[in-house]
Amino acid sequence: MVSRVPFAPLTTDRLVLRPFTAADAEDFAERRSDPETAMYQAWRVPYSVERARDLIASMEGREGPIPGGWYQLDITRTADGRTVGDIAMYLHEHGHTAEIGYTLNPWARRRGYATEAAAAVLDLLVDVTGVHRIEASTHPANERSIAVLERLGFTAEGVRREAFWVEDEVSDDAMFGLLAREWRAHRTAMRL
Repeated sequence: MVSRVPFAPLTTDRLVLRPFTAADAEDFAERRSDPETAMYQAWRVPYSVERARDLIASMEGREGPIPGGWYQLDITRTADGRTVGDIAMYLHEHGHTAEIGYTLNPWARRRGYATEAAAAVLDLLVDVTGVHRIEASTHPANERSIAVLERLGFTAEGVRREAFWVEDEVSDDAMFGLLAREWRAHRTAMRL
């Protein structure tokens, strides 16, 4: 079983991934209230500021990702301190498998931020947390998210038919997987 992982903000060339603060609630709610953003996600719009505050409060005091729970981070652009989106990771109870997911503000898409942020989280999960496998899922029509996963070296593993529910609506769920050894080899090739 994986022990608690002390969390320090992750930095990349252009980004800082840090724990949420109460001050992030309005931006978080606004991002999740965008109909295009919510189209392939597990929430309905509008997404209230109160709901955002509750989610942020539920993570306060955590030292980082722990088995059996989601841990969500704000993605901030270092050039101007503006939030570009958020990224989440989930560690399964046994500690060998993790999941990731990301959401960007509409203005921040198609600039490589999701790939850059996810790569930093994959490094954390593989090098620090020691997971063996990372999973991600998305709606099969979410071409932009699929492109990010493919750039990161994830392998398409199939589609679970009518497996993803948002209230009373069901859709298919495209599944992707990446093994730790694959990430180590792929990140080396990405950085050449």
